[in-house]
Amino acid sequence: MRRWLLLLVAGMAFARAGAGQFLVLSWSGRRVPYDLIEEMRPAGVLLFSSNFAEGPGPIHELRKRYPDLLVFVDQEGGPFNSFRPPGVPRFPGAMALAAAGDPALTRAVARAIGEEVCAAGANVDFAPVLDVNTNPQNPIIGIRSFGADPERVIRQGLAFIAGLKEAGILATAKHFPGHGDTSVDSHLGLPVYPKGSLSAIERVHLPPFEAAVRAGVPLVMTAHILYPDLDPAYPATLSRTILTGLLRDKLGFKGVIVTDDMSMRAIRDRYGLGEAAVRAVQAGADLVIAGRDPERARTIFRALSEAIRQGGISPERLAASAARLKALRSRTRPPCPEPDWRPMLALAKRAARAGVTWVRGDLPIPGAGTLVVGPKIRPRYGDEPSLAALAPRYLPGAHYQEVSEVPTGPEIEATLERAKRFDRVVLGTYHWLGPLPDEMIWLYQGLKALGKPVYVVALGNPDDLVYLDPEPDGYLVTYGFRAVQVEAALEALAGKFVPAGKLPVPVGPYPIGYGKGGVK
Repeated sequence: MRRWLLLLVAGMAFARAGAGQFLVLSWSGRRVPYDLIEEMRPAGVLLFSSNFAEGPGPIHELRKRYPDLLVFVDQEGGPFNSFRPPGVPRFPGAMALAAAGDPALTRAVARAIGEEVCAAGANVDFAPVLDVNTNPQNPIIGIRSFGADPERVIRQGLAFIAGLKEAGILATAKHFPGHGDTSVDSHLGLPVYPKGSLSAIERVHLPPFEAAVRAGVPLVMTAHILYPDLDPAYPATLSRTILTGLLRDKLGFKGVIVTDDMSMRAIRDRYGLGEAAVRAVQAGADLVIAGRDPERARTIFRALSEAIRQGGISPERLAASAARLKALRSRTRPPCPEPDWRPMLALAKRAARAGVTWVRGDLPIPGAGTLVVGPKIRPRYGDEPSLAALAPRYLPGAHYQEVSEVPTGPEIEATLERAKRFDRVVLGTYHWLGPLPDEMIWLYQGLKALGKPVYVVALGNPDDLVYLDPEPDGYLVTYGFRAVQVEAALEALAGKFVPAGKLPVPVGPYPIGYGKGGVK
């Protein structure tokens, strides 16, 4: 009896240790949950902006206590920058870099982003996004993608991976096998690729991941998407056909497979957290992101422990993932001291300028007689100055009017009344996680009805143009709302440089590769 009890306890301890091996924990706020880490002994943790409320110091201390811990962060550039305390440069994102069309610039930006990741205390970046954004209605990818042309995505994506590697940071190709042709956000529901899209998947969406695998990318993140032509029963994250059959066996990927956040509703609402986590590991995932809710993490942890104890996850499966994780850890570097941010800020400004795309109208425009109307974009992804607020500094003589990201009725009325006193209007527009708001369209139409030239600066997805009828007199695209991008747009309007960016996606009648500007 005593021997049986000892074996039972040993088996339970083994199962709990094995379950922790697959786990990536997160938390909200500045306090590191050492009790939760001790309880589950996860393979890694995923950091969010709230974890840096006191700077990177607590994360550096965490690394000292657990030197083998994998520490992940989303530092893509553009909207997704989890490490963004004051003073740290915020770089343009993937689509802006693709518009610049210079892989050497992308590599330099990625190297700088890698230095940010290291200073944050992390050793793995969940970037780059290798999704080919063929659906302009995509509600979550958009400007995070390098565009709609797979060859452009490959060139830029490989440059980004190389830049991170130069900084000693491990890159992650996401979201396999492609999130670019969806109209549902997997945070909110389960996207389904159209049936009969196998040819498009093979020709368009898979090639960037194939190229990344050949280039030795160390991690691949899965997509919470159903691809009926690949597996009609399960989304990629839970599909052995996709993770093992396609990614491991056919593409030859030897590195670490990590799921996207399992608390997203695409998975949580349909499969249940525990069952889904077990199925993901059985499908071939090495790491499961448990989300920021500690009780949900415990649900996943218990389910994995039980599956290991009962044999649903075999010792051989455990050993295979353990070997891959050991190899991954051998490539990580310790946290870095804070670097001199000034050269990086100069690089961010250069990248922002290089990406600005001139689509319509004549440049430059005078500041005198110009009203610049700009939305104050909500600070969900970090607070940034608006186009309106920066206008007096970068477009001398201009006046400004700030409105909400979704303009209110009184804001629209006041702006239209004020615009009557000016010769021309520059209007900043923004959408990314959804269509251009009707209220912004109404504001634009009201301005056009005044009979004055209206120049539009698209500060998010580049396709605002398709919502604007009649077309604006001028149209610039920045592919992002970061301060360096807003400044670059105003400098282009003022004639400080000729914007030479090229569209990475088609916009209305304008094809991929279009742009009026050249090199000054």
